[in-house]
Amino acid sequence: MPSEVEQLRDLARAFWAGKPIPCPKHPGVNMIGEFVQTTFADHVFLTCPRGRETITIPQRPKQMQFYPQAVEGFVENINRGDAILCYRCQSPLEVNLNENATTGVARYVFTCVRCLSWGEWAGRPETAKIGKDAT
Repeated sequence: MPSEVEQLRDLARAFWAGKPIPCPKHPGVNMIGEFVQTTFADHVFLTCPRGRETITIPQRPKQMQFYPQAVEGFVENINRGDAILCYRCQSPLEVNLNENATTGVARYVFTCVRCLSWGEWAGRPETAKIGKDAT
């Protein structure tokens, strides 16, 4: 089951992509979303037209997909035992790891707990080398 951060990330991703956002409580009903910009707390506000449920998703800074090199750098940092933070807002990243024990291939999904930016990386963790010769 996805964490709350992953659920909010997917809702924000669907909003920014212009996709329909199904209401989690009313099957078959799509939520109505709008971006609200304020002085200090920009957010996406989602409302269910049937039950009037609301979801507020903070968006300062606005959600984006991390660059592939940055995501590979996150994997390299994990291998070294370094802390990993979102380079946009300096908040911790939630890491979802699925590893195939037979092949050693791992799939990482990084999600910022504050701005909900995300990135994915798949491969053998020991091959993650930023700025170095990977031979």
